[in-house]
Amino acid sequence: MLDTLLKIFKKDYRTLNLIEISKTNLINNFKYLSSLNRRIKIAPVIKSNAYGHGIIELAKILDPLGAPFFCVDSLYEAYELLKVHIKTPILIIGYTDPQNYMVKKLPFSYAVYDIETVKILSKYQPGCGVHIFVDTGMHREGISLEDLPNFLTAMKQFKNLKIEGLMSHLASTDDKNDPLNRIQIKNFKKALTICKKYKVYPQWIHIQNSDGLAFNLPGCRLNMARIGLALYGISSDPNLKPVLTLKSKIIQIKKLRRGDRVGYGGTFTAKKDMLMGILPIGYYDGVDRRLSNKGYVLVEGVVCPIIGRVSMNIATVDLSKVANPYIGQKVLVYSNNPKDPNSIENAAKICQTIPYDILVHLAAPIRRVVV
Repeated sequence: MLDTLLKIFKKDYRTLNLIEISKTNLINNFKYLSSLNRRIKIAPVIKSNAYGHGIIELAKILDPLGAPFFCVDSLYEAYELLKVHIKTPILIIGYTDPQNYMVKKLPFSYAVYDIETVKILSKYQPGCGVHIFVDTGMHREGISLEDLPNFLTAMKQFKNLKIEGLMSHLASTDDKNDPLNRIQIKNFKKALTICKKYKVYPQWIHIQNSDGLAFNLPGCRLNMARIGLALYGISSDPNLKPVLTLKSKIIQIKKLRRGDRVGYGGTFTAKKDMLMGILPIGYYDGVDRRLSNKGYVLVEGVVCPIIGRVSMNIATVDLSKVANPYIGQKVLVYSNNPKDPNSIENAAKICQTIPYDILVHLAAPIRRVVV
């Protein structure tokens, strides 16, 4: 009875803020990226709540498309997908406390770079796939080239594990002229040579990310790319369309007199009489505080500046140019049109940060709907 009531409540409950996910854009982005090189399969990166888009919503859309893996960061994220019966294989690319692998047998694959994790996987997750993560020059996680031979030798004793992949991560693909790219590609080739020498032949070879997909990497035998941001349409490629919009509503309208100050610290002062709208959305919800007095929203297509400081759950905007604004009127907080001043990319530029930073701070409790 309680479950039934909760379902009814969830269906009829009207949210003030809403994230819409374009199913068409997401599928088209996946198909387009898959067409760029038929030899390379696209493995969607849906970690960190699918970059704020909603891990469950995104996984359900992408599940029928035949990706080799969904890439997640944690065991928790993998469990979330398991609970909703996602069929696409799941690759956990982040670190997990090995103790957590002892609880029960799991149907996942794992990125590995330390022998202690390998030992526990062998004992408690026999038969699982592992992807050897090599540090090719980014100097974060991963096993060094110098240690790779000993690592491969040690892995020979764990015959109940399937060496499924060899992987690394490119550090500077947003700057194609950075010499670090050439160094990493060269080192990845060395890692492949070492694997061959030790008679290790992984099925999946992957190092590319969204920007790196355009790189020509001869001799690497790549057949998979882990793609996140481009999949969500945040890209200079006009063939890729943004997937996400964030919407809110006007909950109050106020007349400001010249000289009135707005918000915490009174950082905005009205230079003339004007109309202000109050929105039930703030930096907790994902409207970056750095957009205070700098960012924009759209109301009926009209650009409305954010005025005053963005609060935890409140933002205030200038409605002076909106004809006949009203309570309950829809507000486009983040647009899926890259040209709009409130697109994710333009909001990131205003904040002097990267689009990832804006996206991943979209609050998980905001309802996501697929349209």
